Amino acid sequence: MPTSQRTYKAATERLNAYVREHGLRASRVRDLVLQQVCQLPQPFTAAQLEEVCQAERISTGTVYNCLDLFIMAQILHAIKRQRGKAVMEYELIGSGVVRMEVICRKCGRVTEIHDKAITRLVQERKYSNFTPQQYSLFVYGECKVCRRLKKSE
Repeated sequence: MPTSQRTYKAATERLNAYVREHGLRASRVRDLVLQQVCQLPQPFTAAQLEEVCQAERISTGTVYNCLDLFIMAQILHAIKRQRGKAVMEYELIGSGVVRMEVICRKCGRVTEIHDKAITRLVQERKYSNFTPQQYSLFVYGECKVCRRLKKSE
């Protein structure tokens, strides 16, 4: 079974459990949106999701309502980015997700970093009454290109 199908199946099971637990009705449209979420490259924006949902004639309001529901059902998490202006991105929650990035506040350039010392620190850290499953680290600052441009002005 391809990864996107496994992801969709796991997300559907989680959504169905949440819907039953909270007394909501099942929705074919919601399932279509979830299917699109699982096929999008991660992370994605609401605009990207809206674009792929237009073919199914799914409204903007429905897309945003589904995003909110998927967050509450712990299928997605939201990441607020500063790429020139604030942008909300969404990503499927998966066990062991590790995200470390440096982000330039001027130009919005995002660079993924791999720091073994930080990874080790987080993995070896003991928390009372808590078991970490994933973590994200976003370091905001100014990239080398923007600093250079600033000096030349």
